Amino acid sequence: MRPRSAPAAAGRRFVPALVCAAAALLTGCGVPGSGVVEAGGPATVEAFPGTPNRLTLFFLSPEGRLTPVLRATRDDAQAPPVATAQVVTVLLDGPEPQESKAGLGTGLPSSAGPVDVASSRGTIRITLPFPVRRLKNNAVRQIVCTAAYAEGREDAAAIVLAGGDGTLAPARCGGALPGTASSR
Repeated sequence: MRPRSAPAAAGRRFVPALVCAAAALLTGCGVPGSGVVEAGGPATVEAFPGTPNRLTLFFLSPEGRLTPVLRATRDDAQAPPVATAQVVTVLLDGPEPQESKAGLGTGLPSSAGPVDVASSRGTIRITLPFPVRRLKNNAVRQIVCTAAYAEGREDAAAIVLAGGDGTLAPARCGGALPGTASSR
């Protein structure tokens, strides 16, 4: 066995000291540790149809959150906008298979009846072919937001839903929904 040279032994002692110094510098930067900081819910995205040949429908995410879905209607960019009653009818048909596979769903009953839409003095009245008073908040929001976007008045339009069991108070896409059941 060969005796160690002084420079090699000093180098071996220097490496652990260097590692300790680097660790102290990296961990001792003056920023105190903290626990988990709650910063609110996940980011949301507002989706606006850029052309009249797209529908904005609102479905529910797996967590029950309102989620906009854009659907193309025609290839013709000059086509007139789709009537609000038709857009709500498409919403009532529910998510398409690929939307369901992505986890989107609906809180609305399936419907085979007609939807009627009337507009007067800043209020849009939507008459649906099913009772509306027992709809949960998110189901009402699906219709209110879909109709508001179809009208091009996202937060400005007061939407009134009517059904066989009566009428709900006016609601806006971004506003509170009075007179409905709990959200889930």
